[in-house]
Amino acid sequence: YDASVKIPSGVITGNYQQLGNYDECLQVKSGHGFTGKACSTTVNFEIAKDNGKPRQPDIGDLLLNVAIASGYTKWKSGRSVNYEWMWCVPSSCNITDIQEAVELGLDPLKVEDRVDIVINVSCRTAETDQSVFDVTDWIYISTLAIFVVIIIASTGYDIAKQGHLNKKYILLTSFSIYTNGKNLLKTDRRHDSIECLDGLRYISICWIIYGHTHYTEAVGVKMNLNEIPQMHINWANMFVLNGNIITDTFFLISGVLMAYTILIKNKKSSRDQFDVISLYVHRYLRLTPAYAMMIGFYATLFYKVSSGPHWDQWVGANRDYCRENWWLNLLYLNNYIHLPRICMSQSWYLATDMQLVWLSPIFLYPMLKFTREIFFWLVFALGLVISILIPFLITFCLRLNGTMLYYKNNTDLANVYIEIYTKVYSRYGSYIIGLALGYLLYKNRSRVLKIRLIYITFGWLVAAVSGFFIFICPRWMYFDDHRYNELEASFYAGFHRQIFALSISWLIFCCVHGYGGFVNQFLSWKGWVPFSKLTYSAYLCHYVFLLLEAGSVRTAGTISTMSILRSFFSNLCLTTLLSILWTLCFELPFMTLDQTFFSHRQSQSKLISKPNQEKIFGSTDSGKEIYRSTEESSAAITRDSEDAFNQKSSKDSMYDQDLKSDDKDDKCPFIFVIEAERDNSWAQLKNVHQNSGFDEDSDETFNRTKTEERIDCNYGSDRS
Repeated sequence: YDASVKIPSGVITGNYQQLGNYDECLQVKSGHGFTGKACSTTVNFEIAKDNGKPRQPDIGDLLLNVAIASGYTKWKSGRSVNYEWMWCVPSSCNITDIQEAVELGLDPLKVEDRVDIVINVSCRTAETDQSVFDVTDWIYISTLAIFVVIIIASTGYDIAKQGHLNKKYILLTSFSIYTNGKNLLKTDRRHDSIECLDGLRYISICWIIYGHTHYTEAVGVKMNLNEIPQMHINWANMFVLNGNIITDTFFLISGVLMAYTILIKNKKSSRDQFDVISLYVHRYLRLTPAYAMMIGFYATLFYKVSSGPHWDQWVGANRDYCRENWWLNLLYLNNYIHLPRICMSQSWYLATDMQLVWLSPIFLYPMLKFTREIFFWLVFALGLVISILIPFLITFCLRLNGTMLYYKNNTDLANVYIEIYTKVYSRYGSYIIGLALGYLLYKNRSRVLKIRLIYITFGWLVAAVSGFFIFICPRWMYFDDHRYNELEASFYAGFHRQIFALSISWLIFCCVHGYGGFVNQFLSWKGWVPFSKLTYSAYLCHYVFLLLEAGSVRTAGTISTMSILRSFFSNLCLTTLLSILWTLCFELPFMTLDQTFFSHRQSQSKLISKPNQEKIFGSTDSGKEIYRSTEESSAAITRDSEDAFNQKSSKDSMYDQDLKSDDKDDKCPFIFVIEAERDNSWAQLKNVHQNSGFDEDSDETFNRTKTEERIDCNYGSDRS
């Protein structure tokens, strides 16, 4: 009796969940063969509209009319109200017994044709709280043990061989905490990097964590839940209520980096072919290892970390979903198949991002292959129109809300989430805007753009107002007197993500070209670099602490700005610590392996003569083969292939430069000297003028050209 719920206070203000004393109930022991059982009873009151039929009023009618007339409760015609009460009963009682007892007690509240009551019961005992390991758990534990052994061995070898490591032993140190830790803490950037993205990326992940923290707090056990539906009255809260749009920042950044890095690699590489398969494999290997280990944690050990009245509801459900649908996550199809039972609720983003990469060649191919830019811009315009049209039509035909309206109708919220929010066609607009921005940044990377101050000011003003409007616009949709309008909702659904992406694109463009001012100084601060590297692991890990807190809560609290901020900063700190561990153990090691694998493939492919080269001098005694380009070009791009894959700075590459003829009439075909070495397996490219005195039978001339970086064929260097 003492552990069970009593008549609570604050029911009118939203104190709908009474959990009693959960731990006291489970500690009850009896000498008569039973123990305490904590049973959570969820009671749903379905309130229908008055049909106008004459009836004899009873106590139920009186209570209902008073509740509706008060205007302060959730008791409204056409709505449902949920209450949760925890009862401590003997373990010998079954769920049916409890349902019948609760139904009997609530019978006076039933009103014919007005109020219907649905009761659901779930129970936990001390035995169910005990950790029992099954085969799946032991498989994951064994996998973790293997990783621990590999990491310890790799770190020890790395420390022992400091200063004496050869490149061919890089695989042995790829799991080294020492090396990976140094790389994580480095604040150096490549010369061609987009510096402002570091700050933008980390601020965006903090915003996402804050939004998810706010949501789990709002749907948790609180005494003042009635205040939550009134949040929209304060317009500043719209930056949280409509904060889901911030995920489009990541889609935009993903598109920018995809186009920008692909174009730079294509410029610096001697290969003309766009390798789509390598793009897909590289992306999969980049994301999946850390992702798979987190899925395994959700499916096994996470459930055994703690317990609580809502542990099964929050953590147990995720465990079951991950055990059922883990393969959908690894195939990146979980945003389309079995979406209501998705493993890791935030993982829809990873699936959508991967699918956007699958579709990216539609835009990358025109960038790389067509000399006339009009072809790319036509494809871009078509893709942008499609990204607007599909959400518009789906919203219009299904009569959906224009965005995720929290704390309104749960059915509408779920429909928008399933049909629009998680789908690739809804996010494609932000991604292709990012591709276009990356293309523009690449084309203008060596130019100093002179833009008049009035245009810069106008651009910043339009971007700021547009972004602000996109956040605030759905505010009036929250008001009870707002009448649904299909066109209003459809236009917002079709355009708001693209407008927001364009606003952020202007910010990035200005920061890159020197018009960002203090915004660029803030976002480009080197201190953001290590935190930016943690973004992916932070996105994977942050929900662990949200679920842990929501599932283990024992008593009702109050929701306020201060309580949410406390939860946010504690979650952010814990997420940072776990993401550091996850990055060092499961992300950076596989990035190193991925780079090594692709570097080897690229170096091997360069040992094969290309169709536009002909062998003109045969081979030398040292194992070198001499080729001449059949194209009469006035420029050549040379690069160490291993550095090209690792995307190192050009100052680390001996031959990373463009050569350009000062005399347009002097055609100077290039001869490529390709050195195939058994140990290194990569190509070194040198530029040799055909009139430099090189002779096939002259060892002296050959030895002279070996020691030269290039023969100065009256060419001036011009860095792109």
